[in-house]
Amino acid sequence: MSKSELSQPQIDQISRMGIKKLIKKYSDSQGKDQQSLTMLLEQLAKTPMYFAVQKGTGNSRSLRFMTLTVSGRVFIPIFTNTDELGKLEGNCDCVCLKPMDYFQMLVDNDRHAVINPFSSYFLIWPELVRDHMLPYMKESQEFAEQYPTS
Repeated sequence: MSKSELSQPQIDQISRMGIKKLIKKYSDSQGKDQQSLTMLLEQLAKTPMYFAVQKGTGNSRSLRFMTLTVSGRVFIPIFTNTDELGKLEGNCDCVCLKPMDYFQMLVDNDRHAVINPFSSYFLIWPELVRDHMLPYMKESQEFAEQYPTS
């Protein structure tokens, strides 16, 4: 890798910062900025994100996700960076998961999620993931395999 090339972790971090900005822009538009929503969903489809898990389960195969309950609805919090953990910091471990893994988990368990729940947030519901995100991600992956760039 030459000095001017970014590593994958650096690219992921830049993408997560972009996701955070897109969430704020979409939120500020009160859900009317469809271009920001489209860009946000595209970035989410290719960016690993952070999850809060119960202490001691961060290295195991059966992660125990921290949850937040609002008006009787349970959400799995997702974070763009560890600074967004807010009230959970120190009370949990943090793991980074790939999009296909966490989106599939949300669908398989019929779970809702919220990105950055303690700042400008974005809600993710199972139908969005099942009907739009996973098909888009699978189609993108098949295209990349069929037409490799290098």
